[in-house]
Amino acid sequence: MAAFLIVHRRNITDSETLKEYAKGVESTIKAFGGEVVVRSDNFDVLEGHWTPGKKHVDSRPERITVVKFPDMPALKSWYDSDQYAEFKVIRQSSSDSDVVAVQGDDLR
Repeated sequence: MAAFLIVHRRNITDSETLKEYAKGVESTIKAFGGEVVVRSDNFDVLEGHWTPGKKHVDSRPERITVVKFPDMPALKSWYDSDQYAEFKVIRQSSSDSDVVAVQGDDLR
């Protein structure tokens, strides 16, 4: 059963450092069979207090990213991997995010 990593980036604390994350993280995802299926700062808030961001504008940084993995073991192997460790530190030190892993069917 597929697994999805869902990231809600709420705040950017160091945009220059965060650029290093963007340059290399996708190759680590692919190495574990994952693919980015959604990355957007353009979303409509139907409930709650999220604020859509604006691409490349740190004053409105909110973004949603969804990454699909073949299954939860692949997702967790990537998240805990040496390949991702450096990028995880970069992301955590340069932005504030909520990150969840969800197992479920790909209904596309």
